[in-house]
Amino acid sequence: MQDRYRTILGIAAVCGAGLLTALPAQAQPAKSHHAAPIQAVTAVQARSVVVAHPGDAAAAPGLPTPVQAQGRWINLGHDSHTPTKAWWVKRQYKSRSKTLQVVFRCWDGGDKTKIIAELRRVITRDVDWPVKDSGYRSCGNGVKHYLKIKAKKGTNYTVSFFLKGHKHTIEYWMQNEL
Repeated sequence: MQDRYRTILGIAAVCGAGLLTALPAQAQPAKSHHAAPIQAVTAVQARSVVVAHPGDAAAAPGLPTPVQAQGRWINLGHDSHTPTKAWWVKRQYKSRSKTLQVVFRCWDGGDKTKIIAELRRVITRDVDWPVKDSGYRSCGNGVKHYLKIKAKKGTNYTVSFFLKGHKHTIEYWMQNEL
């Protein structure tokens, strides 16, 4: 509950005056013997933490607690597609760092549909080469799946998705590690 409260305060700091300094006495949470003090979050700190994933460990001193033990990612692009069984994304993404990942999900409504993502390195405008695929993963109910590669900085990549089962909505984010 305390972490959730800190996150809400961090968002309020960015949307509000830019710097959260203190809370009014009536808005402070009840104190408990194990509660950590609430940290101030500046607008610069909040903007620097774009996306974090729990499986990655890159400590960042001075940032709010929920992000300290997590990797940081920047979104290169995001898109979704209406119900389909195959989707070859036309957009190319230029890798800005040595680590590139696709976060993807779909919703199957309980019919056990599976999804596979395939990252492809773009050679020319019309030619691309498969780099890695995720293997078939259960769509579930919007559960996020991750496909990470060691990318060559400055190289263009694209992604394709295929469903085994029925047509469903697909959503993805292409990301680089900071």
